[in-house]
Amino acid sequence: MSDIDAKIEAEAADWVIRAQSGVISERDIIALTDWLDASPRHARAYAEALTLWGDLEAAEPAHTPTSAVRPVTPRHPTRRFGLMAMGASGLAAVASGVFLLASGALSPVQTYTTHKGERQTVTLADGTQLRLNTDTHLSVKMTSKARTVTLDKGEVAVTVAHKADQPFRLLTGKLTLTDIGTEFNVARLNGEVRVAVREGEVEMADHSAASRLQPGDLGTYREASGTRQLAKVDPAEAFAWQSSRAIYRNQPLSAVAADLNRYFDKPIIVEGDAAQLRLNAILTLDSQTAVAGRIAEFLPVDARTTPDAIYLRRRASDR
Repeated sequence: MSDIDAKIEAEAADWVIRAQSGVISERDIIALTDWLDASPRHARAYAEALTLWGDLEAAEPAHTPTSAVRPVTPRHPTRRFGLMAMGASGLAAVASGVFLLASGALSPVQTYTTHKGERQTVTLADGTQLRLNTDTHLSVKMTSKARTVTLDKGEVAVTVAHKADQPFRLLTGKLTLTDIGTEFNVARLNGEVRVAVREGEVEMADHSAASRLQPGDLGTYREASGTRQLAKVDPAEAFAWQSSRAIYRNQPLSAVAADLNRYFDKPIIVEGDAAQLRLNAILTLDSQTAVAGRIAEFLPVDARTTPDAIYLRRRASDR
């Protein structure tokens, strides 16, 4: 046996014992996954270690031998000593865990959440940046073979660190967004997913179709019907929230209020036919009272504040 083979066998035995200990850390799980993926020889050594333990367990007598019985010296004392430290009840768990670890199924998942009015910037281990907008919930799973972000709700701007051997995907609802060296913004709100690309390309795919989005493209996907629409936009508009601004172009006031309500605890309620008024404005997202006042400057509405809500009603003189 070469020194390299002996080293791999020793490492395999050490990993089996560590996995069996019950206190293996997330960092160790990632390290074991990477070790198994690094070479087929590692996976074979691990499988041999498990097989050897099974042989030892099958050969073990049902009773404790008396002192008159001479113990048998194993042919590979170092390797078998390490395996004998494992408990028999843990063998199946370790065996199944190896396959799960190798596939990435047991890789740790990190969750990030922002509340109303809160933003957060997360830098992943590979250098990818996630900028979470208000009222957002997502999770991240990193393995040696893939980087996966799952957006449950809200909005995130992504700047992806390119790694050809470790694809980056963002999952949201039925959509899979695959990065091709990209900076893009994704919002999942009110039954729609909107994807705006600033740099690079994004593939937007569901079970039935796929679209390539280029810089300046906005892809809108309606989750209930599965229909999609592609349009050209100024990418700066989709990223404006990072500068505490919201840009609305010919949007009905009802839709504007629904969007603004992501940022503030006290809801903005649009009454009556004021809902059909259309807004063209850039609003600074500072205080809720100030935002409602700015809307009243652009549209013929009055803002009435109560302890529970802010009401926007069309001015009587304009009816």
